[in-house]
Amino acid sequence: MAAQPPKQREKIEADVCIIGAGSGGLVTAYGTANLGLKTVLFEKGEMGGDCLN
Repeated sequence: MAAQPPKQREKIEADVCIIGAGSGGLVTAYGTANLGLKTVLFEKGEMGGDCLN
């Protein structure tokens, strides 16, 4: 059986696209959204990242 192509997803339009929802990505997304910019945040795992203190 041949592999199926990925399903086409809806188009997302944004002013800012942030890859990674670790501490830096979350703060950046919060800040850009508060500035009125349409912001999208992508994370493949759990949000929050790791604390290395």
